[in-house]
Amino acid sequence: MKYFYLILQKAFLLILLSIFPHKAFPSSSEIFDQGVSVFMYHRFNESKFPSTNVSEKQLISHIKFIKENDFNILNIDQVINTINKGKTFSKKSIAFTVDDAYESFYSIAWPYFKENKIPVTLFVSTDSIDQKPGNYMSWEQIRNFVSEGGIVGQHTASHLHMPLNDISKVKDDIIKSQKIFLKELGYIPKHFAYPYGEASNQVIKLLSDFGINFAFGQHSGVISKESNKMYLPRFALNERYGEIDRFIFAAEVLPLAITDLIPDDMFLNNNSKPDIQFTILSNIKANQLTCFANTGGDWSEQKIKIVTEKKVSLSLDDQFKSGRGRLNCTSNNEDNWHWFGYQYIIK
Repeated sequence: MKYFYLILQKAFLLILLSIFPHKAFPSSSEIFDQGVSVFMYHRFNESKFPSTNVSEKQLISHIKFIKENDFNILNIDQVINTINKGKTFSKKSIAFTVDDAYESFYSIAWPYFKENKIPVTLFVSTDSIDQKPGNYMSWEQIRNFVSEGGIVGQHTASHLHMPLNDISKVKDDIIKSQKIFLKELGYIPKHFAYPYGEASNQVIKLLSDFGINFAFGQHSGVISKESNKMYLPRFALNERYGEIDRFIFAAEVLPLAITDLIPDDMFLNNNSKPDIQFTILSNIKANQLTCFANTGGDWSEQKIKIVTEKKVSLSLDDQFKSGRGRLNCTSNNEDNWHWFGYQYIIK
């Protein structure tokens, strides 16, 4: 009888393979090795602010490249739905976001995105719009942006450093912004981006209490279906890091999917030199990994201790300075680059 069942199982497998070719069943490595690169802009053609600005020429080069190379351009809802359903991203998937709603986005960049049918999510800090300084969009422009297909996301009211403020103040700030969104747009946006990319487990819990289930940081890296939904990476673009070679690399790089990250809180209060550990899910081994961090204020390669074939431990060579500490780990496997980035906030 046991032999009969073995024969039956083999026959069933052959039928499946005849109906669904082998390529229809993605390998575990394919599942973890496909992701989406989400790009973040701020200003356009505002050369006084090179750390947050890209030139019109740089922007045009970005759009030209993705249009000529058949990229799968997603809006943020599609990114989130893919993660929510536990699906694997299609190859060459990318998405675009803009923070702070500077007027230069509306006057310079949005016409290019709109003309090329490229969806954009705009994260808005409501106080900046209400106070009407000259270099921010108006509510009328934001409403026009939405009517023309744009998506708006929350970015707090006052653009505060969320982990460094009392949680009650952060809560009041979010409530204030949501009231303004209701007044000006008639709804509360469901997407969220942390000002300065700064978060903590306490802040994440607060957002969850507000019903926010996805949030974006400002640390470089590729989103995979295994990414932390409340701390999703984005590639920041500016004059230095917006040149076309860097853009192409970021658009084509694969995720370095990990799990079991220690420490599990990105807010390092009285812990400026943490022992960092994680397990690799992507199709690479621990000995193929290289990690850099801005310890001591300068970028330096970090020593990696291989715990198992897929698990690593990092002993930082120096402390993170107060402010934002960054970690980037990459691997080149068979000419395919993988990238994991993370940002800590150090008090």
